[in-house]
Order: sequence, then structure tokens, then C-alpha cells
Amino acid sequence: MLHPCALSSEPVAEKYHSNSRLLRKKMNSDYEIAKEKDIRELFNLQLRAFESEAEMIGSRNVPALMESFEENCADFKNWTVLIKRDESGRIIGAVRYREDGDHIEIGRVMVAPEHRNRGEAMGLMTAVEELTQAKVFELYTCTKSYININLYEKLGYRTCKEERGDRDLSFAYMRKTID
Repeated sequence: MLHPCALSSEPVAEKYHSNSRLLRKKMNSDYEIAKEKDIRELFNLQLRAFESEAEMIGSRNVPALMESFEENCADFKNWTVLIKRDESGRIIGAVRYREDGDHIEIGRVMVAPEHRNRGEAMGLMTAVEELTQAKVFELYTCTKSYININLYEKLGYRTCKEERGDRDLSFAYMRKTID
């Protein structure tokens, strides 16, 4: 499903993993596409990464923290997940995305707490842009996630809509257009 500020209301195409060989050819060796064997490690990273998000915004109603492992597994096939590993092979950062033509929906940008403030999130986001060569990128984050919003703005994203969620959170929908 596209975000409220998306250019189209068409469902996202289901071609997420079909072009992973091509992506690997284009990709910087620092990044790789996650495989099913990585799901458990990605889920554990998600819980660690979004715990600090919950603390920052003062709410545990963060969607990434409310998702069960089973839900996470079921949703994995709907996204391409770009990961970065440390020297020991452990996943230290990830971003998921899905394509619909020249439109990319970004989701769950996450970096292990001990690897933050080293440019990992920015590197992951830039890698998605380079890999996909799309023209429009969209994401959403909590309006109280000032650190995230600042990062996305540095990358050229602009808020196009704010919306109150089902729980006690409001979300900023952000878009970046590349000419």
C-alpha cells in the first residue's frame, strides 16, 4: 500500500526479490539483500532499534515493536531488505523497500544502537537510491521522531502530510523526488 502522499493509489507491484541478482551486481560490497535465513536476526535488530524510538517518543505503540515474529516472517516476502553486516557477519543495519515503477516505499530503517551516529542509516538510504534508480521515494515516521526527521531532511525528504494514527501517535509522511 502506498502512503497518503503517494502519486498513485495503485497497489505496489509484487516483484520484490526477482531482481536481487541484478541488485547484487550494482551494489557496493558493504550491503547485501537479506535472505529468509536472516529473518530472526532482523527481527531481533528491529526490537533493539525501535526500543530507543519508543523511549524518544514516549510511547510503546510503535508499529515495529507491536509486530510478532510470525507477522514479521509473513511480511518479509513483501519487501526487499537491504542489510549491512559488521566484520563478524552480524547484521548492524537494515532498510526495507518495495518498488512500483519509479516509486519506492521505504520502511523500517534500523541500525543497532551501538552502531548509531556513524552514517549507517544514511549509507543504507543512499544505497537504496543507487540500487533502484527510482525518481520518487516515500516513507513515514512518528512526528516526535526528531532525530529521524532530521536525517531524512538531510537526505532531501520533505514532509508532505501529517496524519494521526490509530493509537496515540501522529505520523509524518515524507517524500523525496529526484529529477
